[in-house]
Amino acid sequence: MFSAALARRAAEGKPVRVGIIGAGKFGGGLLVQLAQMKGMAACAVADRDLERARRALLASGVTADAIQLVESAGALADAIHRGKCAIAQDGLLVAGAEPVEVVVEATGIPEVGARLAYEAIQQGKHVVMVNVEADVTVGPLLRRLADRAGVVYTLVDGDQPGVIMNMVEWARTLGFEVVAAGRGTLLYADDREGTPDTVPQRFGFDAETLARRSINLKMFNSFRDGTKSQVEMTALANMAGLVPDVRGMHEPAANIRDLARIFSRREEGGILGQHGVVELANSVAGDGRTLLDDPLKMGVFAVIRAEHPFIQEDLKNYYLHSGGEGHNFLLYRPYHLVAVEAPISIAKAALYGQPTGAPLPTPVAEVITVAKRELKQGEVLDGSGGYTVYGLCEQAEVARAHQFLPLGLADRARLTQPVRRGEAITYGMVELDEESFVLKLRRLQDATVW
Repeated sequence: MFSAALARRAAEGKPVRVGIIGAGKFGGGLLVQLAQMKGMAACAVADRDLERARRALLASGVTADAIQLVESAGALADAIHRGKCAIAQDGLLVAGAEPVEVVVEATGIPEVGARLAYEAIQQGKHVVMVNVEADVTVGPLLRRLADRAGVVYTLVDGDQPGVIMNMVEWARTLGFEVVAAGRGTLLYADDREGTPDTVPQRFGFDAETLARRSINLKMFNSFRDGTKSQVEMTALANMAGLVPDVRGMHEPAANIRDLARIFSRREEGGILGQHGVVELANSVAGDGRTLLDDPLKMGVFAVIRAEHPFIQEDLKNYYLHSGGEGHNFLLYRPYHLVAVEAPISIAKAALYGQPTGAPLPTPVAEVITVAKRELKQGEVLDGSGGYTVYGLCEQAEVARAHQFLPLGLADRARLTQPVRRGEAITYGMVELDEESFVLKLRRLQDATVW
């Protein structure tokens, strides 16, 4: 249905016009993918580094004379109407651009993402939110604002939360109970203490790769210190109404063939205290150093439950791995394609007015802030993927009761007391930046949701 509808848009000369904010690894990959498609086109790109935006467009096949630098809303709209692809430093220009139908926010910075998504919604644009860090902080409020404005606010297909949400929706449509849903991880014993400085070594990036793919060291460090997976599963939790069984989830070392057995209730031979949870499957063995022989790695999974013997028999006959005393079965996909599949969310929003997945009006999970090392009074926190803290997924009611500081508010927060390594940081331990836009949105969300 998408391809036919996009072909019509192409034939009519009215492609879905897409504005991309953030021309890093994801934004650059999305530009290349859009260039392969009919009926959809990137018409504006914003990035603080204009040369990075220009390189990303050139890599996607846009010619140099088709790229125009703009510094005002009028100039941006004029460039688009003349068939140019506009580049700008100010993401607000793209978020409010009249010709743009869908804004893709891919900066990864909660403060920036919250402001830009808010502005795009106010200007009547659909928002595809790649910035899960912003989503887990103020996503429920942004979703409600989008609903009122008659536009779509959605997480992105291709990234793990969106891909897993597709699996959850498939299962629920067919009447299956979702026991657990989540993603694979690679968490080594010393990864929690990882810093941006160690990213090239841990990922094996050379200088050429770092420059060519615009690698954000802080973002990639959040992949390896465990924060990114905690953030992504919180985003999934708030879309699907699933909760973490324990703080930070269990994240056991688990091969694919064992997932349905491990992610079952304890009384059925598994590790869970309840059904309906988000989880992580670590591909690193229990020694913290070696990979398992059949790991999920960066794939995704859902464990579903079938109560009828006829369906159980069919699922077994179709070679689904089972657990839960024969009631639970594994669905999995060993890959996620990030920017490659992102246009599906763009098309779904623009053509059908539907999200891949959006937060429920009331969140069920929160990413709380935890000290990565011994922290001193007066230190300034640096948020996700930095040197001072990491994030863990916690039930929203627990986080609220203890007044734990959301990770999305941790950047530039100043400690008013020492904090022990591994201790969860509360609102009472910090001074926040009162000028922060994401803080203002978060306070509005807290005042209206609970």
